[in-house]
Amino acid sequence: MKKLSNPYLIQFAGLKTGEHKFFYVIDDSFFKDRAYSEIQQAQINTEVTLINESHLLVFDIKMEGTINVLCDRCGDPFDFPVWGEQKLIVSLTNDKFEEDDIVSMPFESSEIDISQHLYEYTTLLLPQRRIHPDTKDGKNGCNQDALKRLENFSKETEKKTDPRWDALKNIKQN
Repeated sequence: MKKLSNPYLIQFAGLKTGEHKFFYVIDDSFFKDRAYSEIQQAQINTEVTLINESHLLVFDIKMEGTINVLCDRCGDPFDFPVWGEQKLIVSLTNDKFEEDDIVSMPFESSEIDISQHLYEYTTLLLPQRRIHPDTKDGKNGCNQDALKRLENFSKETEKKTDPRWDALKNIKQN
């Protein structure tokens, strides 16, 4: 019954040794419970390949889709295409450790919830700078009205200078 309430909970205890595939669509519902998430709208197809070995689980995660983000230049939302691959290694041991993409779980464990790892990997797919891509005809994809307003605002601030600083411009440096 747990599997129905959390589709990201993988029962590995009953799986045969070898490769197993799981497919997920990470969408808006995945992020709704994460109040402080930078991502609120997304459509990401995710393929998780689990290689089950006696004391080791290797997850190969491939993601491809779009995340709705705000443009850093004009402020309008747009769907940003994302893709990536990540590997997660889980060691079944009684020693506790966690380092980047290598984690440990008690030897007696029979299931793993990969939702937090998927959330982190999805967040890492976002670039630092998000700007509308150019249109098919090569023009800037940003909201032109917003760009004109920004340009007018920057011209106004360039014209207005503080007279105290203008006096400093006349000082010659040796």
